[in-house]
Amino acid sequence: MNIDEFVPLDNKADNAPPTELVELQQRSPLYLTALKPEKAEMRFTERLNRVPNSNQGVWELDLGQEFILGQLGEDGEAIARSKSAEREVKSVKPNIPNWSGITYHPKLSEPRFVPPFRGAKGKRVIPHYVFEPDERQVYYPDSYPWRCIGKILVWTNPSGGYAWSGTGVLVGRNIVLTCSHLCPWGVSPWMMQFIPAYYDGVSLLGSGVYSYVQTYRGYRNHGQGDDMAVLKLYTPLGDSLGWFGSKTYDDDWEDGAYWTKCGYPGAIASAQRPSRITWFPIIDDDNDGAGVELEYHADASDGDSGGPVFGWWDDGPYVIGTHSGGEEEYQFPFSIVRNNVAAGGSALPNLIIWAQNNW
Repeated sequence: MNIDEFVPLDNKADNAPPTELVELQQRSPLYLTALKPEKAEMRFTERLNRVPNSNQGVWELDLGQEFILGQLGEDGEAIARSKSAEREVKSVKPNIPNWSGITYHPKLSEPRFVPPFRGAKGKRVIPHYVFEPDERQVYYPDSYPWRCIGKILVWTNPSGGYAWSGTGVLVGRNIVLTCSHLCPWGVSPWMMQFIPAYYDGVSLLGSGVYSYVQTYRGYRNHGQGDDMAVLKLYTPLGDSLGWFGSKTYDDDWEDGAYWTKCGYPGAIASAQRPSRITWFPIIDDDNDGAGVELEYHADASDGDSGGPVFGWWDDGPYVIGTHSGGEEEYQFPFSIVRNNVAAGGSALPNLIIWAQNNW
């Protein structure tokens, strides 16, 4: 028995999954968006044809120039600095599904190299850093809360391949937290797709378990301290999968090795499997923009952007930051200190509670 055969064994839910999840697992939808809805007309009898000389039942669907695959998103909203502190929220509770319980230590998996399907790379703000040796571990995301973390694909030209990818995490029934620089600001038309528990090309939960993004809200062109955004999903995946809570970072936690960071970096398993790094400290925090830069020496690279930095409390996992990138600090007289950085502070739960109340 090899590792790929061993890993899925005895990872079973406590109870039967809810009807909503079963329906998602059983479906295999094909979303089509009309570029000009007022003129579009879909007659499947005219557009769907059997491929000649095929003994495998192959059919061809001609979308023409009127349709694209997927669901387009609506305009995103950039938050003004003046609105960043309208309401102070310290903590937003997680939602642990009663059918699955909680797994604190997911099974580790093999960091198998898989050639990427496309040449897309995670969009960069500034470089991330790896503090040798690279301590990230590939894991098998089949249980709560690990299945709530997923891969995000972003299209700036919906008729082509995705432009970049990153990471996000469910923080509400139809809400995903990620970094702002992953969002397609100023682009139209655009598409984003969130795939929870992404593993070797599809969700471990089923090929139909994913959602396109309807819209997004976050801080734009501010700083790494507020490099955060929330995405509104068309499909409320959190109803069956659960979601993470969130907290405002507290200075008293500095230097405590409490934290875990997860993501889908291209340098680990070619971004086809998730990786995590655990029990690292926040070594410093700085006010920046509307939020707070949380600095650490947890390894990261392209594709980790938007991944949650979280810790464990008695009632479940809470996100304190969303991974942004790296930074360099020049210290007297001639030294350079390199850190990786997450966006956090009270702006994080404030943003999430706004989304929960309005979406």
